[in-house]
Amino acid sequence: MKQRIITAIIGISIFIPFVIVGGRWFSYGVLILGAVALYEMAEMKKIDYLNEIGLISTLALSSVLLPEKYFAPIFSNADPLMIFYLAGMLLLILTVYNYQRFNFVDASTLIFASLYIGFGFRYLIMIRDLGLSTILYLLLVIWSTDTGAYLIGRKLGKHKLAPQISPNKTVEGALGGILTALIVTSIYGFFFTVKIQNPQCLGFLTILISISGQFGDLVESAYKRDFGVKDSGKLLPGHGGVLDRFDSTIFASIMFVVWNNFLGV
Repeated sequence: MKQRIITAIIGISIFIPFVIVGGRWFSYGVLILGAVALYEMAEMKKIDYLNEIGLISTLALSSVLLPEKYFAPIFSNADPLMIFYLAGMLLLILTVYNYQRFNFVDASTLIFASLYIGFGFRYLIMIRDLGLSTILYLLLVIWSTDTGAYLIGRKLGKHKLAPQISPNKTVEGALGGILTALIVTSIYGFFFTVKIQNPQCLGFLTILISISGQFGDLVESAYKRDFGVKDSGKLLPGHGGVLDRFDSTIFASIMFVVWNNFLGV
């Protein structure tokens, strides 16, 4: 527990300044996190990654993760979609000449992971561009959900939420996480402006984001179980890897953008 707390304090002290500054600093910082997350996915799948495979995969990830205004200064006027297709084709070509160590399933894993990680982190950047108070709202939903689910699940949890995937998670804990997020963000929303469609529906959006974040956690548990690993990586002692810390954030940020573009009209 002591190690987890120390790592959390160090991690937050590094991450929060980037959140506050925003802009390019935040975007390129998130890109680094995304690249580490993609490396973790490759490691879990036991893909030989620190070579041309990793270089091409990181290029694919960058084309998805970086919004155009942050992508253009690095890649000039290149079309991000075309770069993603090109990177995907190159990975498939490598399966022809490296089939003994890199096959179609490996290539497919990296291509899909570039989308899964890329869009989740891309939307996190887009939410930061809406304003500091808005991304802090998203982070508060995620953090308060995790805290509430842990505390209430530990005290009152009886009914398993997904016993085959994550035996320690309970229905009571999940509901407690949602309730905690509602209480925390209701107080936050009273003092700060959150830029969303239909601000009067902030509570409903909080519920959707809280549920999405918990599914993001369960999804990561599912593929870790499939890969036969306990943690996605070892970058954060006591916490695992980047994917372990941002699994909820990936799903939560996607839900936020879905609301702002499709559901909140």
